[in-house]
Amino acid sequence: MKLVVWDLDETLWEGKLMYGNVKLKDETKEVFKQLNKLKIKQCICSKNNLKDAIKKLDEFGLTKYLSDIVANWSPKSENIKNMLIVEDVKPEETLFVDDEKINRAEVKEVIGCHVDYDTDLFNIMKYFDTDRLLLMKQERQRHTAEKEYKGTFKDFIENSGMVFEIRPGHVGMLTRITNLANRTNELNASRNRYSEEQIKEMLENHEFYQTYVINLKDNYGDYGIIGEVIIEKLKSTWYIKDICISCRVMGRGIGTRLLQHVISTAKQRKIYNIIGLVVLSEENFRMPELYEKLGFINTSEKKNIKWYELKL
Repeated sequence: MKLVVWDLDETLWEGKLMYGNVKLKDETKEVFKQLNKLKIKQCICSKNNLKDAIKKLDEFGLTKYLSDIVANWSPKSENIKNMLIVEDVKPEETLFVDDEKINRAEVKEVIGCHVDYDTDLFNIMKYFDTDRLLLMKQERQRHTAEKEYKGTFKDFIENSGMVFEIRPGHVGMLTRITNLANRTNELNASRNRYSEEQIKEMLENHEFYQTYVINLKDNYGDYGIIGEVIIEKLKSTWYIKDICISCRVMGRGIGTRLLQHVISTAKQRKIYNIIGLVVLSEENFRMPELYEKLGFINTSEKKNIKWYELKL
């Protein structure tokens, strides 16, 4: 599947635009974000006034995910036929999502693409990534439980049954490690970007590199691999080339646990010095604190780069 064509009224949001205010479904933006990560094209085909539709999509922050917005009173099959030509996508590579059964039947018969609808838009992810669908549903359970919890966020985390595991990275984790490094922004110290081939070379080169990953489970499910650190071995010094944590586990102390593991392992291996850096941006402003609270000293700064060192 390469393209999702979305209806608007009673599909992405509750209510009809032409009759007044509409309410975006809670899961809509997350589904859009996940499809965007999977590089799935997304378009709108709606029976509405185009200017009104664009204004509302802008208001909800959805326009940036869309490659085309078609809103008029023509048959949807006609609009989608033209859309597939513009997007250079085949009918069998296209999913049309609409709450109206008559629209789905028309498009399926005339165009021949996949059609579907579910009041819970998360379930549309079954066409693309069932593992991701499971994680999205688990995350929703966590958010619901957190909202309903009678206490602080810290108390909620302490009672969420977190169990983490840190282990060496290997080639079987190649895709996940690459995705973490390339897609994580807020909890990413060096902001390096890599090809899978570059990551593969470091995973296989045990003489000069050491990689660790951290997994997390809690009462609501298994997060899977949610953090990685890549260390370059420089004689008696370890250089932290890359350390990043998924934003999904922000506030759970995962970065601290991962860096503590690096420190304790370095001591066991008679390493005398650990060096790390933070390439500062508006998004990753939390990363210097990660080094500083574990005793690293800020040794130098140049432009937007802060260097840290820990002598063991």
